[in-house]
Amino acid sequence: MPFQVTCMSVRRFVLALLLFAAPSLAFAQEGRVIGDSLGVGVNWAAKLPSTAKNSVAIYSGAVLDQLRQAKKGETVFMSLGTNDAVGGALDVKARVQAIVATADQLGVKLVWMGPPCVLKPWETYSKKLDEILKAELEGTSVIYVSMQDATFCDPSIHAAEGVHFGMAGYTRMWQKAATAAGFPVVVASASEPKAAAPGGRTTPAKKKRHHRRKHTVAEPAPAAPPAPN
Repeated sequence: MPFQVTCMSVRRFVLALLLFAAPSLAFAQEGRVIGDSLGVGVNWAAKLPSTAKNSVAIYSGAVLDQLRQAKKGETVFMSLGTNDAVGGALDVKARVQAIVATADQLGVKLVWMGPPCVLKPWETYSKKLDEILKAELEGTSVIYVSMQDATFCDPSIHAAEGVHFGMAGYTRMWQKAATAAGFPVVVASASEPKAAAPGGRTTPAKKKRHHRRKHTVAEPAPAAPPAPN
């Protein structure tokens, strides 16, 4: 009998400990995606809160506005640099420092996904910017994740225009960034929308016709980044 009481007490103690720790564990796993149109695609795989949108660049202030919406302790996955590379805007030192300082002030864990390989002549600028960002972020609190390896140069995972990706490409971006950050990797299910060419539409699964017609709006794919003004 005393043995049974001891076992029950231990079980209750362990259960109470787990319930007490659960909120802390949940908080530790909180994250969000910010940045450019590639960030929009990454979030299809990440399934996290997101404020990523088209045409966001290092040289603009929009990314700082997105970053300031993050909560203290969150892991923030930021896709940024492609809109700078397309126009050869490589003088980013001051802007990078401002982003790092803001992340530190907010107390967030910033994971910077650099400009990935693009099937365009300006891939030269993407590579150069990738090297610049590596150097600028070395020794800071930011985790920099390069997307310039051969994996992301595979045409089969790119959209037709050679800048954005299909779901397979975005999933690779997400998995690489999440792994680097020690964040749980959640892969989008087959029911997630597939990426289309910029300005196009995703193709939803066909549904059986009903007598009453229902109107649906397909989610648009991220648009191609415009050249800087």
